[in-house]
Amino acid sequence: MSAASLASPATCPVCHGQRTAVRWSQRPDRLFRATSGRFDLHACADCRTAFVHPVPNGAELAAFYPETYWVGPTDREQGAGVPGGLLERYRRFVLRDHVRFTGKVVADQRAAGMAVRVLDVGCGDGSFLEALGVPGSLGMDLSKTALRAVRARGFGAVRGVLDDCPIRPGSCSLVTSFHFLEHVHPIEPVLASMRRLLAPGGEIVVQVPNADCLQAKILGRHWAGYDVPRHLVNYTARTLRQVVERCGFEVLAENQQCLRDNPTTLSNSLVPGLYPPSRMSRAGGHGGLLGALANMVYLGFTVASMPFSWFEAALGRGASVMLRARPRDGAR
Repeated sequence: MSAASLASPATCPVCHGQRTAVRWSQRPDRLFRATSGRFDLHACADCRTAFVHPVPNGAELAAFYPETYWVGPTDREQGAGVPGGLLERYRRFVLRDHVRFTGKVVADQRAAGMAVRVLDVGCGDGSFLEALGVPGSLGMDLSKTALRAVRARGFGAVRGVLDDCPIRPGSCSLVTSFHFLEHVHPIEPVLASMRRLLAPGGEIVVQVPNADCLQAKILGRHWAGYDVPRHLVNYTARTLRQVVERCGFEVLAENQQCLRDNPTTLSNSLVPGLYPPSRMSRAGGHGGLLGALANMVYLGFTVASMPFSWFEAALGRGASVMLRARPRDGAR
């Protein structure tokens, strides 16, 4: 990192205020151990947003994402076998909150006579697109491994970023991004690009970890939702809504219950070394009897975390927040 970036003030990425200070210093990469570097997590006194400062440059950020990030075997790929099939069944089960929330948008658009076309940004292996089941959907990601998995599921795959992609403006009825926006800074150009891609009547569905959840309050710097250094900005339900509205959208619905992400965030906080994609990124971390045993122990932690995850979501303090929004009139 340059001396200039180290000397720059830590401006809050949400409210743009200057009343910020280091909350936790020298935080390591607990989850993937992709770097030996240490990072400072700052906090804003005005809106309480927590964020990494200084922001690593593009090359540094790319190195923090191993090829196994959100990617595993699928039963659509040759050689996946029984483990791939079991993983697919698990994914389909835990994605039901995503599908229920997003499926309502799809149903409303079809009822209105719209041609439904979905773009999932930061799509990972495409399991959400397959669970949603909208023909002609597209996935966008930077990982070639992830995009191969998307194509294996029968969907289009675009490698790139929103502000430089071959997708025609105004050609998507729905743009989704699940656990993507916390990885980018600044967020304003990303939301502007989403807006440009929407057809008239189009909407977005976005989801991020909720830094105001009970897990974060109890676990503090050990909460996995901060995921230093990959999560550059840690939103709360209030600040995510604030920034989405500031970028020209009207928020229509919110959901904090998420079977896929909320229990696993608690598991990753308590036993980060057992997280399967993390183990897969390390030599010898995913094979044989020990690997199967580690998967079972991790699954046990995740299942045991579900009651608490449901409880905190019922209180409006869930470990993730999902918003449905549409461009305000004249904001396109």
